[in-house]
Amino acid sequence: MKNENVIIRSNLATNNLLSAFGSGIKETRLTAYLGYLISLNIHELSDYLCIKSPILTVYLEKKLDSQRCDIVIETMNTTVIIEAKVNNSDTTSQLIKQYNEYKTEKKIIIISLTRNNHFSKNKILAKSWTDIYNVLHKCSYNGHKQRVLSEEFMKHLEEEGMVNTNKKEVYARDVNKLPNMSLFLQAQVYFCKANDNIYKCSYFAPYFGNKISTISPGIKEGLSYVAKIENHIEVNTFEELVNTIKMYIKKEKLKLDKDYIETLIKQVKDDEKYDETIPHILLLLGKPRMLFNPPIEKSFLMDGKGFLSKNYYEFEELFEAARL
Repeated sequence: MKNENVIIRSNLATNNLLSAFGSGIKETRLTAYLGYLISLNIHELSDYLCIKSPILTVYLEKKLDSQRCDIVIETMNTTVIIEAKVNNSDTTSQLIKQYNEYKTEKKIIIISLTRNNHFSKNKILAKSWTDIYNVLHKCSYNGHKQRVLSEEFMKHLEEEGMVNTNKKEVYARDVNKLPNMSLFLQAQVYFCKANDNIYKCSYFAPYFGNKISTISPGIKEGLSYVAKIENHIEVNTFEELVNTIKMYIKKEKLKLDKDYIETLIKQVKDDEKYDETIPHILLLLGKPRMLFNPPIEKSFLMDGKGFLSKNYYEFEELFEAARL
């Protein structure tokens, strides 16, 4: 097979169709391309988006009285309205307004398309870019055009970190504060500033600092614990962060004292370095497991001292650092 040539745009390399039109993730570009894919009548994609009858028209950025719909699919029997976000912003208000303003006698289906498909609510169906990627990946395509254009779309989602294709195995971060350590070990969560590369990782590994090790019996300085990342949730307010942590504790049936959790969360909010005005990624984790004992020292992970200069590792790199 002939190798693909690399296109350079604004000093950035790309080898997928969408990135040739501009670097980074753009909602308008993603929704326009998705709308075109929908118009190709890919059966599995239509089924996932609740399109059950023949498509008549696909509208992009259709204007209403006060709203603009990202994608509208008119079918023989229904109207499907899709509001898409590249993050996890709440689309409820927009979709309810669009639902009320859209003039049709047909049944209206409203869909919120975000990075993570939160639970459906208020008659809004929750869908995700990851699920669309998985649907396209498993499709039985009816023709070369469907397949090629879908593959370009999937490649773009991969390269821009919109889906987790496990290109990086372990996300490692310095953890030097007691509430963060306790939330990791006991509540099985970790949060940090939003970063697209995190979505490419399947595991999280904290590097416990010297300060933590001196005040926490049984905890040694270094990288020893690893936990599987079950989900990445973007939270835009402190209230969202708190509620999502509590819901996850309840879902996983973790036996934790509510007052203790409240104390830990209050300590997080009181931290002068915590900035509620910026989005954070909350990692929902599996059971933390001690994989390296003794812990991996920082001198085997980087040159010099200070914070970890590298946050993404293959397991093989960690095994070598641990001298295994």
